[in-house]
Amino acid sequence: MQDRDPLATSTISPLQNLWEREYESTDTPFDIEEPDEWIATLAKSRRIRGQVLDAGCGPGRNSIYLAETGCNVLGVDISTKAISRAQRNAAEKSSRAQFLQANLCEISGYEDRFDSVVDIGCFHSLDQCDRAAYAAALHRVCREGAVIFLRAFRWNHPSGSSADALTAEDIRSAFSNNGWSERELVEREIELRISPTEKPRTSCWFAEMHYQPLPVEIDPQRVPKCRS
Repeated sequence: MQDRDPLATSTISPLQNLWEREYESTDTPFDIEEPDEWIATLAKSRRIRGQVLDAGCGPGRNSIYLAETGCNVLGVDISTKAISRAQRNAAEKSSRAQFLQANLCEISGYEDRFDSVVDIGCFHSLDQCDRAAYAAALHRVCREGAVIFLRAFRWNHPSGSSADALTAEDIRSAFSNNGWSERELVEREIELRISPTEKPRTSCWFAEMHYQPLPVEIDPQRVPKCRS
């Protein structure tokens, strides 16, 4: 499995630095074997299908699980440390899941490839400008009929602060302006595993976005400027 390909960027951004520091620990909330409960439910009902992009895959738990269900999965994360762990985890399980290090706001080389996108915690780590670039980039690499399943924290920190709030309109504006239609957008409370003993409850947005062809007058190659 290759570490880099046309998706990869040549410089280390502040966002990548943030996640490289996060993955200096090998005991992050993402370093567990079990897939996300919502992702497993969607997969069992066959709503996640075909060519799958796991956006912000971390150490690969959801990618590996989805590959076991028969999907062709590409897990992408901005952190080289996360990708190294994902590749090692996949090798240990003889998984067919593939992993690549890249900035998802600048994804290229995979136009019209994916049928499904899963995002557990990637979107909410981006700022407003990068969210638009991210939605536009996903539209380019997805094909007609594609669906995004997204879960994003309501707050940047479990304790919550109005200054850190991610609103429904933040999600709608990023995706609706870049070729996606909203099928579902709801807020639910979940248990967040920070450590084996620390599991606070926090609010999350659960979204389902469907691919819409761009109007002919809109340049399909346009990409909002990404600061990450």
